[in-house]
Amino acid sequence: MTIRLRTAFFIGLGIIILWFFYIERTILTPFILGAIFAYVLNPVINFITHRIKLPRTLSVLIIYALIVTAIVMLGTILTRQVLQESTELRKFTSNIVPTLYEQINQLPFWIKPEAQDLLNSFVKSKFLTSSSIIVLFPRALSGFFGFLVFLFSGFYFLKDGGKIFEKLAVYAPREYKVDIEILFRKINSVFGDYLRGQIFMIFFVSTVLFVALTVLGIRFALILAVFSGFAEIVPIIGPIVAGTVAAVTVLINGQVNFGLTPVGGAITIAIVYTVVRQFQDYFVVPHVMGRIAKLHPVLILFAALAGEHIAGILGLVLAVPAAAAIRLMLEFFLNKINERSYSANK
Repeated sequence: MTIRLRTAFFIGLGIIILWFFYIERTILTPFILGAIFAYVLNPVINFITHRIKLPRTLSVLIIYALIVTAIVMLGTILTRQVLQESTELRKFTSNIVPTLYEQINQLPFWIKPEAQDLLNSFVKSKFLTSSSIIVLFPRALSGFFGFLVFLFSGFYFLKDGGKIFEKLAVYAPREYKVDIEILFRKINSVFGDYLRGQIFMIFFVSTVLFVALTVLGIRFALILAVFSGFAEIVPIIGPIVAGTVAAVTVLINGQVNFGLTPVGGAITIAIVYTVVRQFQDYFVVPHVMGRIAKLHPVLILFAALAGEHIAGILGLVLAVPAAAAIRLMLEFFLNKINERSYSANK
């Protein structure tokens, strides 16, 4: 009876904690990002600690110094091109608005009002007004504070993450302690491998598409490539949307190398995105992501959309590994039920 009461207590406590986290999900963002950061870099820290025999705190500080240096160097290289493309994109957007109004006037009557309302809302948005700087200042200050929280939380997750689990494992029932440790290690592996694989996919897609778009002479190549890389977070739909945006950009802009027409350039872009997608599906995904989630594609898409609806972009990122973790827990409990049933019948 005592074990049942303790189990019920921990289940109730877990529900209350999850409910509290859901209510306060807006302030959890930097902590969750710090945990993701720790998941991604934990193997590197373990390698430095165990192989090179450096203290864990010193290892974390070394990795932090290397990452900050890399960000500064990469930012210095890319900032000029990003600013240049952003300025061109803003001018391009301003120049294309009159053309879009003319095109909307030629649309059928049943869709014209919706298209006009959509374009009007975009034109009147704060993105196109100088007053947006005043609005963005508090957000920038809040973002800077969140970044500091992210750095501190990431540091302590990397430094003491293993100890946190060891302290929690003390409260597990003795007869289930080994099984719970095994289950936790599986869930930990799923989260770590998935997040590292996702980051690799973003970097891979962004790099390959930036090279391809630059060779083709497409304007806004860097912005489109980075957008396409991060679109990989959304299963199935993300790559399709990214390819469509790139093809439409070529159609509207009309600037393509090798003497291609805008239509030919859009078709070429569609082919490039398809080839990159197929290369991922047949060569990259099976080796990087294939053994991680083990979920049906429809379930992966549903989990991603549900995660985005519940917690925004973080929910979108964490939905698939969370679904895989739920699968592992269900398998664990079903196996325990089957073992008890077998023992009882025996």
